[in-house]
Amino acid sequence: MKKLFSASFILLLLATISAQEITSEIKMMFKNDDITNFKKIISPEMINKCYSIENSSYSLLALSIKMDRPKIFNKLIEEKANLHLICDDKSPLMYAAKYGNADFTQKLLEKGVDKNQKSAKGNTALYYANKYSHSEIIKMLQ
Repeated sequence: MKKLFSASFILLLLATISAQEITSEIKMMFKNDDITNFKKIISPEMINKCYSIENSSYSLLALSIKMDRPKIFNKLIEEKANLHLICDDKSPLMYAAKYGNADFTQKLLEKGVDKNQKSAKGNTALYYANKYSHSEIIKMLQ
């Protein structure tokens, strides 16, 4: 019983540490794609963390891709966001491929992202482009 409690506590602690909750200020910034107060809201330490949103985990860069927020996306790249950071078993390039965003895909590739990076399940960005039938992205990733 003690081992079960210890294992449960460790899993809970890891979940708490690995994915933080997103603040209301960050939510508002993303809602409006507004980078006016970026430096006040986002510290350098916050840029490369995973955030828990609706039972999933996203980096801020992945979230900017999912929500199609080009100003925030470009600002995060300018601020040296980790372009290979995997949260919820997907990298930013995998999100760009999944959501069919050619502009974000192109920018990530121009920045030197490894298009062959694999998730823990062995998936690549090309897998997501194929799965969601994004032909333009498929061509970019082949």
